[in-house]
Formats: sequence, C-alpha cells, structure tokens
Amino acid sequence: MSPRQIDIADMQCWLLRMAEKKWHMPAPQVAALFQQHDVFGYVADLYDILHLSSYDLALADVEGYLKNRGALLC
Repeated sequence: MSPRQIDIADMQCWLLRMAEKKWHMPAPQVAALFQQHDVFGYVADLYDILHLSSYDLALADVEGYLKNRGALLC
C-alpha cells in the first residue's frame, strides 16, 4: 500500500469506529451500512477534501451523504 492508501484506510477505520459509537450500532452493522452505500468509496474519492477538516466534520459529511441516500441512522 502507498502512504496515501494507508491514510485513506486509516480515515475509513476511524470513521467506522466513530459512527459505531455515535450511532450506538455494532461495528458489523455500521460496516454493512458503509458497504451498502459505498461510504468507503466516497471517503476514498473525497479524501483530499475530507482530511483537511477534523474527523468529526468528516463524519458529519458522511452522515449527510447517507441521509441523502435514504439511510436511517440511530
């Protein structure tokens, strides 16, 4: 993996863990939601923008993305 790919994977993992805690959902359920709505691809595609802000703001962006796609968050 390149350093950039490692950074993207790190952000994806952090966002999954933060969502798990904030949404009171088990990790497998958050991971399934992320896969269903291609959040991992979304984060990879927008990493250059998302990494400029805090992970809290990145999670808020992911929440907006999911809500626009009709996902229900706890």
